[in-house]
Amino acid sequence: MEDARRNSIKTLTRIYYDYQRERMSLDGRLGLTKDGEKKKKAPERDMSILIEIKKRRDNVFGMEKAIEKMLAKEIHEHPLWKTFLSEVKGVGESIAAVIISEFDINKAPTVSNLWSFAGLAPGKDKKEKGKKCPFNQFLRAKLCGVLGSSFLKCNSPYREFYDNMKKRLESIDWGMKSKNPTNKDRPKAGHQHKAANRYMIKMFLRDLYVAWRTLKGLEVRPPYQEEYLQHKHSA
Repeated sequence: MEDARRNSIKTLTRIYYDYQRERMSLDGRLGLTKDGEKKKKAPERDMSILIEIKKRRDNVFGMEKAIEKMLAKEIHEHPLWKTFLSEVKGVGESIAAVIISEFDINKAPTVSNLWSFAGLAPGKDKKEKGKKCPFNQFLRAKLCGVLGSSFLKCNSPYREFYDNMKKRLESIDWGMKSKNPTNKDRPKAGHQHKAANRYMIKMFLRDLYVAWRTLKGLEVRPPYQEEYLQHKHSA
């Protein structure tokens, strides 16, 4: 029953993001915002020529919203939403659906398993040509892109991890240097942002791991650094 429900949520989630991706692509072609309004800086277009594309865009947007409502209904009934995710500022139903459907907490005896599966563990975060990707690319994109941005925009409590890590990296001048001397600071800032963002998401997954495993009555083990190295993460 649990697997069937998880698979149902996963199917809806993937379809939802498929429609969202197509709608965003059509918006770009038409110079429209998400609400179907013309962007202020969009070039002039003869909409009579693009009328069929506009119809397709509106149909896709309608399906996107309909599936979003279906997902929200499913997620609101999920125990993890009720006990943890709904209380996390910056987590909406769509990203909650990604988390619930992509992770299998029964197969994650430690938080490191979640980090590895999401492509956030050192040594397991890179793709190699000719080899199967060692992590879930869809999941990492949504966690680092959608959820990370959401945490920063809404000033979530998890942003403290981001800010503190970014300050640390800046203090040690961490990051790759640009080969272009006139643009030397931007690559460093970009790498520092990505590293701090990944750390912030890892700290969220640490809390998710504890909440989810506890909810299901599963053993909760401390992170490797605490269990074996007696070294605790700090913000």
